[in-house]
Amino acid sequence: MDTYDVVVIGAGFAGLTAARDLREAGEDVLVLEARDRIGGSTWYRPDAFDGFGLEMGGTWIVPQQRHVFAEVHRYGIRVADSELPPRMTWSDHGQVLDTLLPVPPEEYEQLEHVMRSLIEAGRRIDPERPLSEQGLSDLDVPIRQWAEQQGLSGNSGELLISWFCGCANASEETGSALDVIRWLAAMDNSLWGMVQASVLGYTFVDGTVSLAEAIAADAGAELRLSSPVREVLADGRGVTVGYDGGSVRAERVLMTTPVGVWRDIRFEPELSAAKQAISRENHAGQGQKIWALARGVPEELSGFGWGTAFDYVGAMATTENGVVLVCFAPEDGRVDGADPHDVQRAVREFAPEAEIVDVATHDWVGDEFSKGTWATFRAGQFAEYEISVGEPEGRVHFAGSHTAGRWRAFIDGAIESGKRAAAEISEAGRLDGRGT
Repeated sequence: MDTYDVVVIGAGFAGLTAARDLREAGEDVLVLEARDRIGGSTWYRPDAFDGFGLEMGGTWIVPQQRHVFAEVHRYGIRVADSELPPRMTWSDHGQVLDTLLPVPPEEYEQLEHVMRSLIEAGRRIDPERPLSEQGLSDLDVPIRQWAEQQGLSGNSGELLISWFCGCANASEETGSALDVIRWLAAMDNSLWGMVQASVLGYTFVDGTVSLAEAIAADAGAELRLSSPVREVLADGRGVTVGYDGGSVRAERVLMTTPVGVWRDIRFEPELSAAKQAISRENHAGQGQKIWALARGVPEELSGFGWGTAFDYVGAMATTENGVVLVCFAPEDGRVDGADPHDVQRAVREFAPEAEIVDVATHDWVGDEFSKGTWATFRAGQFAEYEISVGEPEGRVHFAGSHTAGRWRAFIDGAIESGKRAAAEISEAGRLDGRGT
């Protein structure tokens, strides 16, 4: 049986970063990846729309995300800032509002109240500390519940709820308001910054894969693709990892898979009760990301909606064949992403003359190696699981964006977690008598 110092499970940004840092520390590392590609919850398809590349997963980054920007600069990866739309489009239950503001004049005071409530909530959060240790349980409630507790109503309240659901890629009844307000705090309590972090930040000119490949090449670790892990069996001397194709032995193991996947892997000893519980519950990011190539839509379309199938529809580029749209829905199944007619129905709530000529999507919720989109927490999960998801269990360590601090559920958080876990494992190795 092959033996290694460390086996890293998952070749997303957390696993690749950890493998690189562990190799730099002198460890012999094997990376096992279930898919036939690297990148994890990011996936760049370069030729999806006649040569126009599409990010099926993570897309935007902002300079405040210092870990990912440090990697971008380290490897000279090309990124481009998003072009700002000249105006926003607002859809109220499918009716496009012919106004610059998303509310009627009689709700201007209510809109002001929304902004004040958000800023006040954001000021309570220190994004550098665990949120579960800051007395924020009144924010860790379902999105709609928090909005109603602020006395928000009318279009102002519905816009906020839709925006939060879009950020969380979660329903208003399951997604935690705290997990979204954290974005505001992470952007130095800037509402505009929060919008940038969600849909108007920087994008990778050559796709997220350009950074993933640079980190993987720098790491030089052995990588085995199409090797889903089925069991992780630890004893006093090390860990045996069984995967489709064989078994390997390691001193320590790093798990970077999404929490919902843990329940499909046999662990000995069993995972902690908390880890088993969150794997059964899964996280709140159970929505959709759908790309559409459309005619008859404004080239600068950027639309938020409430009571609509999509909560956001935005133009990313214009090609010879139409405008490339990225669309989000907070719950899986709202739109049939493989059916151009159903996508057209949903897009027409923002652009009534839209004609969809092509679509592309990936079912992250149904993907056995993801079981969801980005890992935002369900209401109440911070208190229960925020700390435990990243705690090591004997010789088995944990990383992934769901274990990160300031930028949980982002590429930046995945990279942060990989760095943290690599340092943790290196220190454990020194205690074991390995290394210097």
